[in-house]
Amino acid sequence: MPDDYATLEAVKARLDIADTIDDGMITSVISAASRSIDSFCNRLFSSEVAQVRYFTADCSGYIDVDDLVSVTTLATDSDGDRVYEDTWAATDYDLEPYNAAQQEWPYTRLMIAPDGNYSFPTVRRSVKITGTWGWPSIPYPVQEACILLTIRWFKRKDSPFGIAGSNELGQVQMMATRDPDVKAMLEPYRKFTVGAF
Repeated sequence: MPDDYATLEAVKARLDIADTIDDGMITSVISAASRSIDSFCNRLFSSEVAQVRYFTADCSGYIDVDDLVSVTTLATDSDGDRVYEDTWAATDYDLEPYNAAQQEWPYTRLMIAPDGNYSFPTVRRSVKITGTWGWPSIPYPVQEACILLTIRWFKRKDSPFGIAGSNELGQVQMMATRDPDVKAMLEPYRKFTVGAF
């Protein structure tokens, strides 16, 4: 199960709630907000340690991969028998973008090293990578977006039909479909795939 991007304590502090009456509801909304962020950004911001994933290279020089923190082992299958007989050394490939770790972003591509011993086979499912997937840490804008979204959804119990204010007082306001501040915080982290719009 992916991690949530905000803590119960952080949300309660923002709402100025000291009791534990709504803890269960807030926790549930935090999880819903976190998964909504995953869907909007088309990526997960938590880390999956020592997980095996398989890929197909489009060309022999590089391969695009899921968000990647580090590689434990990289092995390839050159003849399509699903036996990954070639185990690469760390000197056989480069992780890109080169400075991703310093910027707390994940790697998304592996390039063959100029003096490496291997190239990527283009046989289907011929690349096997064991590593830590996801992000090195949850970016602060993602955490803040999760808090804001959680508060917004938690407050919906007071406006179940998307209407804020009282008609008798002349203060009726329809709630916007998507919070512009949340969208602005998450936009730099969106990952677009072919065919997405």
